[in-house]
Amino acid sequence: MLVTRFSIVLAVVFLLPWLALIGLGGYWVWQHGWLYQGMGILSANMALVYGLLHWRSHSEKPLFVEPIEIQPNPNWPDKAQLAWQALKPLTERWQAESDVLTDSSKALKLTNDVLTLVARHFHADSKYPILEFPLPYLLKLIVLVCEDIQHDVLDKIPGSHAVRVGDLLRAKQAVDTLNKLRSAFDVGNWLFNWAGAALAKARSVLIGKGLNTVTHEISQRLISAYINKLGYYAIQLYSGQLTLDDIVPTDRLTAASKQDMVESKAHKQSIEPLRLLVVGQVSSGKSSLINALFGEIKSAEGLLPTTAEITPYLLERNGLQQAIILDSAGYGGLMHDQAPEALMEAWTKVDVILMVCNAAQAARQVDTEQMNAIRRYFQEQCPNQALPVIIAVATHCDRLRPVREWNPPYNIQQPDNAKAHSIRQACAALAHDLSLSLDCIVPVCLAPEKPAYNIEDGLMPLIYEHLNAAQRVRYLRCLRQQQSESYWRQWRKQALQAGQLIFKR
Repeated sequence: MLVTRFSIVLAVVFLLPWLALIGLGGYWVWQHGWLYQGMGILSANMALVYGLLHWRSHSEKPLFVEPIEIQPNPNWPDKAQLAWQALKPLTERWQAESDVLTDSSKALKLTNDVLTLVARHFHADSKYPILEFPLPYLLKLIVLVCEDIQHDVLDKIPGSHAVRVGDLLRAKQAVDTLNKLRSAFDVGNWLFNWAGAALAKARSVLIGKGLNTVTHEISQRLISAYINKLGYYAIQLYSGQLTLDDIVPTDRLTAASKQDMVESKAHKQSIEPLRLLVVGQVSSGKSSLINALFGEIKSAEGLLPTTAEITPYLLERNGLQQAIILDSAGYGGLMHDQAPEALMEAWTKVDVILMVCNAAQAARQVDTEQMNAIRRYFQEQCPNQALPVIIAVATHCDRLRPVREWNPPYNIQQPDNAKAHSIRQACAALAHDLSLSLDCIVPVCLAPEKPAYNIEDGLMPLIYEHLNAAQRVRYLRCLRQQQSESYWRQWRKQALQAGQLIFKR
């Protein structure tokens, strides 16, 4: 009770001089007729301060600390990209928490929330999704995280290679000692120089406010960086993006490409080529398209299907120095029993699918069923792979109305005559039936009696435009192949070691 009264008296004694100064100042302003001007200036200052604070609180651009940008892996499959996006609401929720970086229990809960969120995204049916990983891959992940942190510390903390952990402990002890001495000095200063102590206190409060703002921003940036970095590696672990071998998946040929190289009698390559699959109904123009891409006859043409299996051709041209074109059997009305199975196997081994469709044929139910089958197969059977880039090639454009007119080139984007309008309408109908963007439809003419139309000016530029997406598909395809080989190689190695141990005993 006595302490409370003493505190009240001390507060009154401290505030009285300031209140007296404010009252005397207001009286002096009123005597000189400046009361309204002073109130206006004071109100304007308060409005300015409020406006700056309001702008600062709603500004996305940081005032003190630049955000630490951590980008997702561009080679991730679609499911992994969705898991990365799910981290954003979690980040916003944890940034509102206090003492996350200093409270070990909160930091542990944050770590658990991130790992659980990512694990459930990939293993929703598991009772313990956070435990769904092989031990060697976890150890590999720890090595990668440690190397990443090591490079960040060396690059961003000056002198980190020279300062010892013991030096940090001794520095902390010295700061604690100085704080104790400063507290004793502050007590004496209040007793003998209360005015100077009051000004020093006000200055420290202002500085403290600024430091609190900086500290809050730093805390938010670090929390965001921690969640994104931890989520990044968790996605790598639970989505199966890690490899035990330190290799780039695309730097080695897959088994399918090795076999295709032998069949096409191509020279040996060391880097996995881009693989393009040509599919379409019987007599839709697949063989003519392949011949137009090569500029020479590579595939036989006719009214009957000529390809029971998948036939590879090595394509070398500007922008596609290493590419394999795969010719497939026409679907719809085929007598080959193995054609559907061969096509399904080829879907997962290619990066681009060129679906050839007859623009002059209105019945496209077979093409729609084929497209739906491809999408459904990747959703159900290949969740950790990316759907190949799909481009629809609309052939027989010369047969559209008016039938007798054929005077290319035609402006499909802004049709200026009847033929261009017909081609535009046919492409729009094809895009609707196949659920593709209109930009992914290319009209061509491959009639043998006419020069090939829109191959060099339309189809090839569109393939080049989608090369980045195709390279992502290629990376994931090669990654699965290398992981499968590593899986069985480890089994063989462990079995051999076990046999040698039993033999020695």
